Amino acid sequence: MPPFERPARCAACGREYVVSGTALNPGVETEGPARIRCACGGEITAFLPGSVNTDRLVVRQKGKARPS
Repeated sequence: MPPFERPARCAACGREYVVSGTALNPGVETEGPARIRCACGGEITAFLPGSVNTDRLVVRQKGKARPS
């Protein structure tokens, strides 16, 4: 399954995030909005492929280092 990354932003505080994961065919699937909670309590919306497993999404704040 190919990986994907999508930009996202919190509507409440403006923090920017990168949402990543894997999907069966991310380039040819219909995408829809996924809503994720921000640390501030606001809502992050990212358009993700339909076959994505939302339990395995990785959400990291943009500009933050990835854990090693």
